[in-house]
Amino acid sequence: MLEPESKPPEPFGKFLVVVAFAIERDGHVLLMRRSGTKDHAPGEWEVGSGRVRPGESPLEAVRREAQEETGLDVEVLGLLDTFHFYRGAAREEAVGITFHCRATAGELKLSDEHDQARWVPLEHLSEIECADWMQRCLAALRASR
Repeated sequence: MLEPESKPPEPFGKFLVVVAFAIERDGHVLLMRRSGTKDHAPGEWEVGSGRVRPGESPLEAVRREAQEETGLDVEVLGLLDTFHFYRGAAREEAVGITFHCRATAGELKLSDEHDQARWVPLEHLSEIECADWMQRCLAALRASR
């Protein structure tokens, strides 16, 4: 009797993990424009984001990335959204985790990853033109109020 041909198992994917941080302060949310030299989404407005390093938890990464990109220390208040995307020209498959944060200390000082920043009142977030993942993030932020 012949054995039925078995199908090889589906390979597990390798995903880049990215954290995004929506920083709130005094009823406003910090939005930053990605530098034109960035390989992914140059010139787009975002809340801020970065990769999770090997061995680092998403919470550690969001605090570190927020400090590196904005100069602000943040308290993580909770999860806003998760999303899947393909990053940059190489189309790296990625999973993003967006956190709601509150600025607790520091002065705003942008890294070279962004060329502009603005504090937008919560009630004006629906007017922002941005990527789908960020629209969901901002809607979740408004709904949490």
